[in-house]
Parts: sequence; structure tokens; C-alpha cells
Amino acid sequence: MKGAFWALCSVVLVSGAQLLLRSAMMALPPVAEPIALLRALQHYAPGSGMLLLGLSGYVASMGCWYLALHRMALSKAYALLSLSYILVWIAAIALPGWNDSFSWTGLAGVGLIIAGVLVIFRPVVQKAK
Repeated sequence: MKGAFWALCSVVLVSGAQLLLRSAMMALPPVAEPIALLRALQHYAPGSGMLLLGLSGYVASMGCWYLALHRMALSKAYALLSLSYILVWIAAIALPGWNDSFSWTGLAGVGLIIAGVLVIFRPVVQKAK
């Protein structure tokens, strides 16, 4: 189960990284203006720190993912990775100022993700011969 621990750490880190990157993109100039974006990053404009933290979160998540894959099957680890969709969806709705709205179809999608993870992690009963 050590692999599951590292996979869940990766999920939490990548979810946090996604949220930080979205916040950074809202604060930084549009990427369509590369010069303005580079200037903003050079002068530590609001959003620069969040961008660096988000990218660092991705790197840390990759380290945890590496450790998870050494300890568990890819099919199970990848199923756990889908939990990040749920965390980001909930956070985007719950965090103030993000203006993401709840939808029943989104909730149905979350339910399907949870059901899929449970199916993949269900105990396998071996028949006696």
C-alpha cells in the first residue's frame, strides 16, 4: 500500500498545481503577448510566484508518481490519478472568486470517476479449485 500513498500524494500535489497555475494565469498578462508575459515574470508581477509554485508542484508530483510506479501496477496508480479531476472540480466550485458553477452533469461525471476507481480497486476473489 506504500504505492497508493505515493500515488495519492501525487494526486494532491498535481491538483494543487492546477489550481495555482489557473490563479497565475488569471493574474499574469495573456500568453498572446509574449513580451508582456516575459516582462511580468522578470519583475515578479502578481502571479509570478503562483506560477513558480504551480510548476514546482508538478515537479514534486512527478517525484511522487515515480515512487508510486515503483510500488504498484500502472493500471491501479493511473486510476488513482483520476481523483485529481474530482479535487480540482470541487475546489473550482468552492473557492471564492473563481466563478465556476455547480452542474448536475459535472456531479454525474464525478460519480462515474468514483465508480470507476472503486471497480478497479475492488478485491479480487479467487475461486478454490
